[in-house]
Amino acid sequence: MTLGLVAARAGHVKVSVANLPFAGGAEPNWFMQMNFAERITWPALPSELRAQIESVLGSEVVDSRSQTGGFSPGTADRIVTADGRRAFVKAVSRELNEGSANLHVREAKIAASLHSSLPVPRFIGHQTWENWEALIFSDIDGCSPKLPWNQNELLAVLDVLAGMTREPLDVGEIQLPELYEDVREDFQGFRRLMSDGYIPEDPWVAANTAELNELAQKADEALAGDQLVHSDLRSDNLLIDTSGEIILVDWPWATRGAAWYDGLTVLIEAKIFNPDFDADRLIASHELFNGVASEAVDAVLAGLAGFYVDAARRPPIPSLPTLRDYHAKQASATVAWLKGRLDSRSRLA
Repeated sequence: MTLGLVAARAGHVKVSVANLPFAGGAEPNWFMQMNFAERITWPALPSELRAQIESVLGSEVVDSRSQTGGFSPGTADRIVTADGRRAFVKAVSRELNEGSANLHVREAKIAASLHSSLPVPRFIGHQTWENWEALIFSDIDGCSPKLPWNQNELLAVLDVLAGMTREPLDVGEIQLPELYEDVREDFQGFRRLMSDGYIPEDPWVAANTAELNELAQKADEALAGDQLVHSDLRSDNLLIDTSGEIILVDWPWATRGAAWYDGLTVLIEAKIFNPDFDADRLIASHELFNGVASEAVDAVLAGLAGFYVDAARRPPIPSLPTLRDYHAKQASATVAWLKGRLDSRSRLA
């Protein structure tokens, strides 16, 4: 049984954020710290770019507060103008990180096309100055879900995702990529390990790499669909506003496919912070996963596990210094979850 009330339009869900229980039972006696990137801030932006943004907003910015979360070195600032208008600005230069700048351009097109009924911030504008890309959104007065996840907030997010599946996909004239095509290369992680002759540190993965690769190849069919998928959903891409409404932010990876994929990545994050959290119970009971075969979940988990294990072994990215550490945590949680699922059905030794 789920908690939270799904509204008729686009799955807007409100939750109480006070005194909520930890997802999966009693709070553990340990806490894994998330290591996010160190960001530049609003004052560090070129004055010319700040002037362009202020022109869009119609007034000078008089206050800014940098926000934590994510792996980009660019700005993520809640700002206030002289006339009291509030907005959220994120900006990055190609010198800081070429990939992040390209994602800002991609997100601008997607954000401008997302239907107003969706639980997303309102897109205000996209500004470019020299090698800088900046996005402007309405400000959301809220915060990301707390980590470790608590049960009410986790269920509320799943309720939002389920509610969104009841709305027809509407992104205007933009052509979203198919989810299964977008992740196909990522999901070849176990194949890359074998091709490189790399022996994973985890003995179960090392003993079953070929079988896990074969399982991951079945993810294409599992991820096919005609629903809007965020494709990069985790706590720092979610906000709970002061009224308790769930808002999904940061949409550069939006795709068309099976919406339950977003729920699965959120459950992986819950497993990172509490390995004993019973994610399979939610998959069996929550409407977001209705009709999803166990074999489909296994295939997608195998694809994700391969991607994370492969990514975690790579050298650090200087402009994204905390990303590999997070990949390692994702790999550990996903492998353990998949092993437990397959062991319970004696699918792999």
